[in-house]
Amino acid sequence: MKVSRNWLQTFFADELPSADELAELLTFHAFEIEGVEQVGDDWVIDVDVLPNRSSDCLSHRGIARELSTLLSVPLERDPLREVIPAFDDTDQLGVDIADKALCPRYMGVMMRGVEVGPSPEWLKVRLEVIGQKSINNIVDATNYVMFELGQPLHAFDLAKLGQKSGVRSIFVRAAEDGEMITVLSGETRTLSSEDHVIADGVSGAPLALAGVKGGNEAEVTADTTDILLEAASFDYLMVRKMARRHKLSTDASLRFQNEPARQLPAFAMRDLVTLIKDVAGGQYVGGRDVYAGAAEHTPVDVTLGQINSVLGVSLSVDEVEQILVRFEWEFSRDGEEFAITSPWERTDLHEPVEFIEEIGRVWGYRNITSVLPKKPEYAPSVSKQQYYTDKIRRVLAEREYDEVLTYTLSDHGEVELANALASDKGFMRMDLREGLLEALELNTHTAPFLGLDTLKLFEIGTVFRAHGEVLHLALGSKAVSGKQSKADKGLMADLATLAEALGMEITEEAVQDGVVELSVDALLVDLPEPDGYVASSAWNPHVRYKPWSSYPCVYRDIAVWVPAETPSEEVLAVIIEVAPDTLVKHYQFDSFEKDGRVSYAWHLVFQSTERTLTNEEIEPVMTAVTEALNSREGWEVR
Repeated sequence: MKVSRNWLQTFFADELPSADELAELLTFHAFEIEGVEQVGDDWVIDVDVLPNRSSDCLSHRGIARELSTLLSVPLERDPLREVIPAFDDTDQLGVDIADKALCPRYMGVMMRGVEVGPSPEWLKVRLEVIGQKSINNIVDATNYVMFELGQPLHAFDLAKLGQKSGVRSIFVRAAEDGEMITVLSGETRTLSSEDHVIADGVSGAPLALAGVKGGNEAEVTADTTDILLEAASFDYLMVRKMARRHKLSTDASLRFQNEPARQLPAFAMRDLVTLIKDVAGGQYVGGRDVYAGAAEHTPVDVTLGQINSVLGVSLSVDEVEQILVRFEWEFSRDGEEFAITSPWERTDLHEPVEFIEEIGRVWGYRNITSVLPKKPEYAPSVSKQQYYTDKIRRVLAEREYDEVLTYTLSDHGEVELANALASDKGFMRMDLREGLLEALELNTHTAPFLGLDTLKLFEIGTVFRAHGEVLHLALGSKAVSGKQSKADKGLMADLATLAEALGMEITEEAVQDGVVELSVDALLVDLPEPDGYVASSAWNPHVRYKPWSSYPCVYRDIAVWVPAETPSEEVLAVIIEVAPDTLVKHYQFDSFEKDGRVSYAWHLVFQSTERTLTNEEIEPVMTAVTEALNSREGWEVR
């Protein structure tokens, strides 16, 4: 989630540290930071809020509350601690909920006489800085409050709702099989009874996918003068399934599926009504609040001994108490035992260990000394599957195989996904062969870069059949140059070596397209139980690694006649001297003598770390290399 430093500053009287300092603070005490960038006169921090904190921290107020605790600086403005005005009921609106377990709260508020138009500059800037497009003052107001407090909101054109005896109504219900809705982005979705909609209680027309996206049936436009504002709570699982089923991931669904507190809609509605009056005018009429209530937050007992034992520290009672004061949580202390009550917006805190985690991260994980675990007094059991799969990996690595991990999803199979991730990823794979063949084909293009004449790959992975899952091994080879039959013979020799290493017979399966596939589960049945794991190879401190280029290679071959007494190293030195830094590898692949001369031939590999090289760039290089070689007495490029 992108947060604006200027927006965060509105919660504090004291000047906040720089965006980089805030990012570092959050990184070491709360969240990972994806990046920090300057946008105009503001700084934007991209915060990776994980699901356990998404109920309260997918908002500027949530991040501000975190910073208040970590900096030990009080909030000057906290919308969630301000008084909520009474919302007057109106007999012009009715709200009916078919299943209060799936919609425990629905607030609908009517306003009349608003003027829809462009938002004021400050509101546009506030949204655009965090990557949100300004639409109009009404929609922008709903988005602003959502990003301020974390509560999704929606506005309907009141005049487009049906009415009966002057009363308009909302009905939150399950959709009907085959029912259609066109969402605001223009796509039409076919619904089923598993979906839930916000419907017009008079006409029955669906107005929105509950908790996911609004429809165009009652869209706010420039002609709108009367509006119905919505703030609700929806079942997180229902919203998550609907968003995935219809492939509609929205800011609203992201928040609802992380279960924000049921008390939040009232605070958001209060701020939304106030903001709309400021930017669009209008008169508050009244509304309805159908509310099933929220569970009370009861005190959770946590002892000092539990805190120090779980964290591995030696905090004192006073230090723990100071941290709880920074959180501004309600708590009492009896000796070394604390009874802590979390605030209503923290729906993630229920167990003592969850409170201990909060204390630990504010104390600072960097202040916790790392201690190696004690050696167990008993020998842990050996996993037969892990032992032998590791052995298979070692044997194949010694035979110059590389391990690959391919997709577990396919476009065909026996086990179909209920909600396919893509058109060609609708089934669980039935074998490893197809993925390995694709990997062999793709890697053929990079084989010259590694100086390989034959590619050798293997994979150990699960395949999925209607009767259950099976662990398989697939190994294959592909000739880069030469005949495939030679590679197949090598494959069978490698299979024989593997069988010998395992101490068992492996029936030679017919090689199909250079790949052999075996059931590891079947092999394990006949293998003895291992006594212990084999120690891994010692680490080589002299090995060095460097980043590789993501751009493709360009290959050229060159052969040259030289006097018989000329060593190949001398010829190669001339090539390297003339060639630019983009010559990253070279392999001599041929050498023969004839009539007092010797012919040397090399594969030359060119690659840039900055761009894709073109033929127009390489040809002058090869011309220069050719001229340099030909300029030597008795040398001739073939």
